Amino acid sequence: MNKKTGCYALYRGDEFVDVGNLNELANKYHTSVKTLRFKATPTYAARTSYSDTIRVYKLIETTPGGEKCV
Repeated sequence: MNKKTGCYALYRGDEFVDVGNLNELANKYHTSVKTLRFKATPTYAARTSYSDTIRVYKLIETTPGGEKCV
């Protein structure tokens, strides 16, 4: 099975924090993949103010063995 993954950028307000796939970011910042996925949705953006909140943006979609996140 060819499972797609992606590269995501993590921001706190306007400040860039990190880039990586969801598993890497979840391990590094002690949160779950499910939480990061939710923070990438329009629903989360509508419920929270922009400043001082964690935002997750999908940059590119990759396949296993393909490109790595920078």
